[in-house]
Amino acid sequence: MTLAEQFQTLPKLLKVREVADFTGTHERTVRRWIRDGRLIAVEHPSGLRVPRRSLWRFLGLDFGMSA
Repeated sequence: MTLAEQFQTLPKLLKVREVADFTGTHERTVRRWIRDGRLIAVEHPSGLRVPRRSLWRFLGLDFGMSA
């Protein structure tokens, strides 16, 4: 599966756990990225969510795709 295909299969708003799984890191690491302002997250009624577009930019993979 290409990166572009992976991008399209991700939900538009990812849970911290999903970001950790996708990046192969721990949830604490993802929360640190958010706290430090390196990764943008939004408040959701059921917790923090990371827009997939923000994740792609954070990873340096912004293909100009719409989220």
